Amino acid sequence: MKRLFVAISISPEIKENVKQLYAELVKKGVDLKLVKMENLHFTLKFLGNISEERISVIEESITAALLGQKSFSLSLRGMGTFSNKDRITVVWIGVVDSPLALLMKKISQKLEFERKKEGEDAPHLTIARVKSGKNPQWLKEIISEYKFKEFGTMVVEKVVLYESELGKEGAKYRVVREFSLE
Repeated sequence: MKRLFVAISISPEIKENVKQLYAELVKKGVDLKLVKMENLHFTLKFLGNISEERISVIEESITAALLGQKSFSLSLRGMGTFSNKDRITVVWIGVVDSPLALLMKKISQKLEFERKKEGEDAPHLTIARVKSGKNPQWLKEIISEYKFKEFGTMVVEKVVLYESELGKEGAKYRVVREFSLE
């Protein structure tokens, strides 16, 4: 079994801009588990544990979903959070007017047989998970400060099927296959 997901990697330029935000979050002492720079990505579809025999079917479905898909620009701007009823759980960077939502929908529809998910996800770049409720006012301050911050623009030229291996040092991602856009 392999733990798989379909994603778009983040450009080095955007990672540089996110690095500055990470420094600010660390400096403020917000209790976060930051996503490692090398692991930053846009998840298009999380598939979960998949048997080796199913991978070729998944690859065919991704290929079908990307048929005619042109490369496109993706701009990142602003910050936000996901919360449960008690506290903030996830910190993210947003996406500005992009075909990413449509691409996510196409991928999800073609892979619906693998893992169903309730509702549609809005495109976002997860940058951190909140460990505790420590210093929530500082997190809210930073989010307010970065609400309209431009993190850059990148060109999306490929989609990647990744394997995620969980370990003590966190997740390690390995490329299973890359799919080039037209």
